[in-house]
Amino acid sequence: MWELKILTVGKLKDRAIEAGVERYASMTGGEWRLVVESVKGSRRSDVAASRREDSLALKKRLPRGAFPVALDAGGRQRDSADFARLLGRKKDRGTPVCFMVGGAYGLDLDILEAPEILSLSPMTLSHEMAVLVLAEQIYRAYSIHTGKPYAK
Repeated sequence: MWELKILTVGKLKDRAIEAGVERYASMTGGEWRLVVESVKGSRRSDVAASRREDSLALKKRLPRGAFPVALDAGGRQRDSADFARLLGRKKDRGTPVCFMVGGAYGLDLDILEAPEILSLSPMTLSHEMAVLVLAEQIYRAYSIHTGKPYAK
């Protein structure tokens, strides 16, 4: 079983969003294991200090050997097929993938040093919505990679 992890600053508080994420995670059929974990967000009032502290907390939880992907509005936008190819290559090599979703002030990309910076949309999304959209796209990538139909 191949593991993908979504690390997020702050827990998912919206039960409907959490249920949606759980639904998509369960639909990967056990071949791809999607895990969502959170780190406690910084309580600093200074934006840069808060972003730095949150990013350090995420970096500490990055699994050893995982391919890190930071989510940022300024990152690369991929269509679903391209995203599926990226994940498929990592899966075929046995490389786990870890997505990092920032808190209210985003991520300090210099601290994370992620080789992949991904934008889900040019629009700003709450971290909860970003996790839901990401979970859906991971499930879609799974469907594309395995050739299984996308369950509606």
